[in-house]
Amino acid sequence: MNLIKTILYAFTIFLSGNTIFAQQAEQSINNQNQLPQSISQNTIAYSDYQKESTENVTPYNYNILSVADSTLVLQNGTAYPPTKRDYRRLGYDTAMYLGATVIAFGVLYAMPESVTNWDKEEMKEKGIAYKWKENVKAGPVWDEDDWVLNWITHPYSGGIYYMTARSSGFNIFESFLYSALMSTCFWEYGIEAFAEIPSKQDLIITPVLGSVVGEGFFYAKKSILRHDRRVLKSRFLGYTCLTLMDPFNTILDSFGYKEKTKTQLNLAPVGFDKGANKAIWGLNFNMQF
Repeated sequence: MNLIKTILYAFTIFLSGNTIFAQQAEQSINNQNQLPQSISQNTIAYSDYQKESTENVTPYNYNILSVADSTLVLQNGTAYPPTKRDYRRLGYDTAMYLGATVIAFGVLYAMPESVTNWDKEEMKEKGIAYKWKENVKAGPVWDEDDWVLNWITHPYSGGIYYMTARSSGFNIFESFLYSALMSTCFWEYGIEAFAEIPSKQDLIITPVLGSVVGEGFFYAKKSILRHDRRVLKSRFLGYTCLTLMDPFNTILDSFGYKEKTKTQLNLAPVGFDKGANKAIWGLNFNMQF
């Protein structure tokens, strides 16, 4: 049990540290007058930027305004988060949960009963289907699980549920509802009910604290993507953090997932009027199939 605690502590410190580093990197970049990534080198704005830089004049800091609030336009033309709800992505992610949860159930079943409080003998004697019915009827109850499971693993799981919806284009409230639905129906009254009675505190802690953790993951992921998927200039740390904070969407993207139709409408600078000392703005529409 001490080994398990040590591993969980190290994991928590690692994840928290990388998230902080990512946010600090974002702040340091925002404090500098740099060329935004969405302005390519063949634009008029970039030419003006180069001229002013060679003349030792402080360059104009263009702020890109997007129709979708806080949407990050990446170098490859994709947007994070998606500008609209991507139900197909969310469906794929939810399907992957099924396989992952079966594996998680097997891992928990293999752990000592002192950790999970699962009565394996009764499960073998009466069958897991009978055990599920009995547990659902008896719950929910205040469980006596180790505090590491209740206050670390469950909020983290809730954060993963939350990020699954948040990274699919859903807003804060919708992502919270998805986290609550998955933690309640899919886990507490679903997979875990085959082994133990649903827990009162888990029904609350997982979606509530999990959504807080998940929103922190959301901004940390935006920061990492803005910095070319790097943390402390390391691609390995960047992809590790992305996988830990949003595993299913990261896996989906690694297999080349694309929306059926991608559209992006931005209000962006297309030039600079030196006489008036102001930027010339225009609409930029982009569609990918």
